[in-house]
Amino acid sequence: MNKYFLITLIALLFFFGYFVIRNKNIVNFLTDLPKQRIYIQRDENINFLPDWTVESILSKINSERETEGYSKLINNPKLNQSARARLSVILSDKDFDGSITGITRENVLKNANYEANLVGELFLMSFFKSNDPIAFWNNNTTSAGTLKHSDFKDIGIAVKNSEDRVDVYVILASPQKITKRIIKPIASWGGIELWESINKRRVEMGVNPLKQADELCTIASIRLNQLLELGKLDGHAGFVPVLKRDDLKWISEKYNISEYLIQGYATPSEAIKAWENTLGHRSLLAGGEYVFGCVYAQNTFGVAIAAY
Repeated sequence: MNKYFLITLIALLFFFGYFVIRNKNIVNFLTDLPKQRIYIQRDENINFLPDWTVESILSKINSERETEGYSKLINNPKLNQSARARLSVILSDKDFDGSITGITRENVLKNANYEANLVGELFLMSFFKSNDPIAFWNNNTTSAGTLKHSDFKDIGIAVKNSEDRVDVYVILASPQKITKRIIKPIASWGGIELWESINKRRVEMGVNPLKQADELCTIASIRLNQLLELGKLDGHAGFVPVLKRDDLKWISEKYNISEYLIQGYATPSEAIKAWENTLGHRSLLAGGEYVFGCVYAQNTFGVAIAAY
């Protein structure tokens, strides 16, 4: 190394050290430099895109529907819940139809306890906030039809914002119409009322009223339970098997027994008229040979047993 270069280098280092020691501000700057944080001030003149909200999206949708002559949609909390569930699996699992996670439109509505007659949906995935969602949906035949379907009444919206983009899931539905079912009242009359009506009509027709026999009531009770379980009349198919039961056949050995069945009449009087106007059943009311009997009835089913 050239000795003149070495002498010059030593002189420069000496001069720099002397300068630093004499200037404390430079020393402090060099000491604090690792501790310094750099802040960038946001320019107040730059316009940042605001977040989309459920209300802002609903306003755009309803404005478009009104322009096209359709009714405004009503934001429904149950549908909002359903929309959030669907958007969540779309973003996390790319499950657009629910086939991966099982979280389909139908299932989220069921979980939210919303019974729908018709359901539709709209998507916006990673959509620039500066763009128009209505124009985007109108550009597709299917989504345009969903957006302006006349039958939809309720809407649910889920939205997830990022800095300049937004993800949106919209579910549209028409609630299931609740129809009032006409429930035919269960007849309030039972065996007692029917028994009284039978004997009253027998007296009017000039024959004796029947006397109740407990063993005949056993048969009537068994037969009524059979018919109630079956839900219809059996054409007397179960009558003979009951009489032939080991514990009951003594009754048929003691009496000559007949069975009369009825079902579906609102009052005992109507049941009596039905029997009276049927040749095979008229003997219950006009048959003077019958002395004993018993009647069981429930829910418009009636069983009358007559014997002598």
